[in-house]
Amino acid sequence: MTAPWQQSFKDLDFSGDDAQNVVGNVVGGDVIQHVQKFMRGRPALFLGPSEVVDRVNCHVPAPNHDLVVKALEADRAALLGGPPGSGRETAAIAAMSELRPDIPIRRFASDMEDSEEIRAAGPCGYLVRAADEKSEGLVRCLDAAHAAGGYVAIIGDEDQRLRLNLPVPFIEVEPPDAVDVYRHRLTVRGYAGPGWARWTQARALLERARPAGARRLADIVEDVTSRGGDLTAMQAEVVQAYRGWGQELRQWFLTNPEPQDRALMISAATLQPATDIDVYAAALALARQLRTEVNGSGLAWSPAAGLRDLLEADSEDGRIVFRRHGFARSVLRHVWDDYPLTRPDLMSWLSDLVLDANTASAQRTLIAEVFADLAAADGLYDRILTAAQSWAEAELSGPAYILLSQTCLHSRVGGKIRRGLYDWAYKARTDQTLKLTIARVCEPLGQAYPSIALTRLKHLATHGNGQVRQEVVGAARSLAQAGQRRAVIDAALDWSGEHGRVSVAARRRRMRTGAIIFLDLAADVTQAGVPEILVHRPVHEFAPAWGAALSADPVLDVGGVFGLWLDTALHHAHVRSEIVRVLIDAGRPVPDRVIDLARHWAAADPGDRTRRRIRDEIVVALTQTWWLRLLRILMIWARDRVTAPRRAS
Repeated sequence: MTAPWQQSFKDLDFSGDDAQNVVGNVVGGDVIQHVQKFMRGRPALFLGPSEVVDRVNCHVPAPNHDLVVKALEADRAALLGGPPGSGRETAAIAAMSELRPDIPIRRFASDMEDSEEIRAAGPCGYLVRAADEKSEGLVRCLDAAHAAGGYVAIIGDEDQRLRLNLPVPFIEVEPPDAVDVYRHRLTVRGYAGPGWARWTQARALLERARPAGARRLADIVEDVTSRGGDLTAMQAEVVQAYRGWGQELRQWFLTNPEPQDRALMISAATLQPATDIDVYAAALALARQLRTEVNGSGLAWSPAAGLRDLLEADSEDGRIVFRRHGFARSVLRHVWDDYPLTRPDLMSWLSDLVLDANTASAQRTLIAEVFADLAAADGLYDRILTAAQSWAEAELSGPAYILLSQTCLHSRVGGKIRRGLYDWAYKARTDQTLKLTIARVCEPLGQAYPSIALTRLKHLATHGNGQVRQEVVGAARSLAQAGQRRAVIDAALDWSGEHGRVSVAARRRRMRTGAIIFLDLAADVTQAGVPEILVHRPVHEFAPAWGAALSADPVLDVGGVFGLWLDTALHHAHVRSEIVRVLIDAGRPVPDRVIDLARHWAAADPGDRTRRRIRDEIVVALTQTWWLRLLRILMIWARDRVTAPRRAS
């Protein structure tokens, strides 16, 4: 439960050391929800608890699965070999969950900062791509995970085993039968009807497939079936979608060799659903990017009346749309793979479309997703960082947020993106909208890497203005609500301290931000009425946070939380002296303010003797003039002498 007087961030005053509190774009809630939904459905980008449960439930054990379990149990680490898609990662997830149910599992990159993350996170299961690692980095990762009681599964092959030369067992995972994986997944998900479980063509499609192919086929069946329709037609669509629409797309591009027609297809696939005008405009921009001369200008393009027929597309509310599963994304992948010389131009075209003032907000979201997919899959982290910066500087925070949040956890480029976020957060001159965007990106980042995200938030709080710090507080609160409460508490206490090689003004900004986060967390109480924050740390460790909160300038509204903590001291004798001592020590720089707070709290029940004693202890300790302190002590003694007989009678 939360104390009824807990303050809202909307009421807090972040002004005082700067005036730029309304500069830049804040990422909208609809964009954040869009990304959260996206990431829950994309295991390549984020491995959340629901994904782990799904992977374990749908897991078909490899013939040598017991070897994987025994290796992780004995050595807490193993290098799992086999070709991509053979089920190595799923085998590791299932084995870790078998050894320790409910253990958090996440993907990992072993640079120095990430290894520190292991030490802070406690027991976890880690999935590491051997292809992205160096031996010394992995050794640090293994040592840190072992010390924290976690497991490490390194996904690689024989060549990587020889290159890394790690002191861990190597197991070549024997993939289970792809058809068994396909059928089991459909059964678990409730789609194993007679039309699909006994579908004879599934075995033909999966003849040379690995478990990853079987999972993809089952996912396509699920999506196509959810839209309903004739079974034969649905099965035909599943076949084409599973094959990536390769044959159909190759035939279409052969039949339509004109660059402007191909540009129309790429444009429609990228923007769908889109109006005819939007498709033509984007296609013209792509043609110019590709330096394609179109003789006859607008008259050289296919007429609008035949556009849907040309593209073999459908219409929805007057807009062009491709209803077939995965067709639109397959168009872009086909062009990317079959026409590699167009890749730089496609990247520039997509980035410019986001910047185009005529591009609708919803379309910018789609374009940012496409850009993230293509760039991350090919390791183009520099393109991602450049595009995100240019979009943010144009005050397009939504697309920049989508691009960074969907790549900061990517197994191939995530480390580079996280490094870019750090560099931007550390620089005081980073664009305002980019700072605001980074603060929100730290929310999804922090679900996998809490200390890494909080480090970036710390630098934003140190070097950002009031608006940026408000976004930092919001991001920290979201992380606390998402299960990273202890990490956020640690960060708030760290920020509240007077340390770090920064200017006095920068230190004050960081301390104030830490104090605000602390006050929000300190207002939550347990069922027993004790501040929940005290469950995680001893009382005396909160002195710096209280000091920052009480001494903040402009003044923070601490009265409600101050009263809550004194209520705890009143009703729980075992922590009374510690709480009072912390508040006294924290209040020494501002004694008059703390005395007023204590008196206001005690006035709620003047007849409560224990309440008066707590108030008196604070008042006497913080009275700085010696004779006034002595006078107050005498007054308290006299009052107690007068009231004692009255209570006895």
